[in-house]
Amino acid sequence: MNTAKRLISAVLAAILVLPVTGCEFIDKIKAEFTSVQPAVTGGAGEGEQEVSNSISVGIFDFDTFNPLITKSQTVKECMEFVYEPLFDVDEKIQPVPVLAESYSVSPDGRIININLKNNVLWHDGSSFTAYDAAYTIKQIRSGATTYSDALKNMADYQATGDYSLQIVLNYAVPNFVSLLTFPIVKLQTDMRPNVNYVPVGTGAFRYETQLSTGRLSFIAFDGYHAGKAKINNVYVYTAPDLKKYESMFEANEIDLMTGKTVDLSEYTPRGSATNNEYITNKLTFAGYNTANKLLKNSETRRGLTELIDKESIVNSTIYSRGIACDVPLNPSSLYYYDTNTRFKADTMLAINHLGNDNWGLGHSGKYERIENGEKQVLELSILTDSDSVEKVSIANKIAASFNEFGIPATVTALPYAEYMQKISAGDYEMMIGETEIGANLDLSMLTSSAGNFFSYSNQNVDMLAAQMGMTQNEEELKSLYRQYGDILLEDMPFTALFFRKGDIMSSSKIKSEVVPSLARGYRNVEMWSVTE
Repeated sequence: MNTAKRLISAVLAAILVLPVTGCEFIDKIKAEFTSVQPAVTGGAGEGEQEVSNSISVGIFDFDTFNPLITKSQTVKECMEFVYEPLFDVDEKIQPVPVLAESYSVSPDGRIININLKNNVLWHDGSSFTAYDAAYTIKQIRSGATTYSDALKNMADYQATGDYSLQIVLNYAVPNFVSLLTFPIVKLQTDMRPNVNYVPVGTGAFRYETQLSTGRLSFIAFDGYHAGKAKINNVYVYTAPDLKKYESMFEANEIDLMTGKTVDLSEYTPRGSATNNEYITNKLTFAGYNTANKLLKNSETRRGLTELIDKESIVNSTIYSRGIACDVPLNPSSLYYYDTNTRFKADTMLAINHLGNDNWGLGHSGKYERIENGEKQVLELSILTDSDSVEKVSIANKIAASFNEFGIPATVTALPYAEYMQKISAGDYEMMIGETEIGANLDLSMLTSSAGNFFSYSNQNVDMLAAQMGMTQNEEELKSLYRQYGDILLEDMPFTALFFRKGDIMSSSKIKSEVVPSLARGYRNVEMWSVTE
């Protein structure tokens, strides 16, 4: 062992258990022996032809190749070839270790111990360690990145060894490690928005060279811990704007295009391409103000839900770019349990539920009741976001169903800022909303008694959510999610409408299966192959 390595080992052994949040000393010591410059081998020169065993991707709105701070969606996607997270999620939205090896959770769900792989190399040949992961977490918690929300429940963290990391949470949440899907950067990585930043990751491809203006080459990394990729090169082309980016895909100049960059519900590329679909965690719902005197009882809310034709909304409003559901859990999830196969309106069930809350059809043709000596008419205004054509269309379809049934309903469409202001103030009756649920399937932003959009509170729901964070047992979690969902269907603070589909378009050149996840579109890239 050389002198430098002995010094590092001695210093780190003495302070292994110090919190990383207070260990700038470690940073300084390791900085003396850590280089962030890649070992770039001689690449192709200006105008050199691409190798046949390759694919091409496009980027636009380029700012920096630093994956933590870039604001360009196409650059983030491009950097998936170069950088990796601690965890990914699979097709059933379960955590899958990438740079992590394994993990354990304390009985109270607040302490997570992660063991990291010890055979991972950075593209410059140095070893990946827990100090790289801790440095990345430090940058995210400082607010310097675009990933702050992922760690908002983190109370503390520390590197407990070269290949071990401990995370402490403020309170237990389900499957917290499923949120650790952000790219890990190397210790002492420059966090300034530098256009000349050279990416150095642990992924299947490393930066090779700039071939010409607006054209770069990434090459398969020989030392990749999961085995060298089947494709030799990934070429990166810079487009001036979205329109050019789309035309490059149509002309087969680039081989990939994602629904996060291009709205594929409105745009369909010409030519031969494969649409690789998955179900995102973007839930669209109809929310009820449970503090409103007309909507305070769950039977009324359940009756209104039965009047909503979810299948029609999915087919005609978003052109089948979503999956209808009753339970607000991603239908791909291991814990999803909807037994419905059709999500149509059911007027008989609506009549039964409304009748249970004393609503009946009056001589006026409207649903009425006497409550505390007061005559009430079930009339509703549906609040929506005027900046979203889809939300307005959904609100209009629901209002039309209500009106046809005998419940007068109007739609109030406001600019987004005003729409959110009214929701936050509880100044609405019904609303159309959309939220992106975390990859850990935590629904607390919709259901927690500590605060949600619907003035909804149920201690049993809160208790079940806490229990989900205290177990990793698959069968226990299935049971907890089932109980959780059943209560929400009984209380109906909101009506889940659909989860939106996501997709990646791949050219006919890519002959292997592209299997995107919620976290990474190109997660199995080392397995891809091409038609020569």
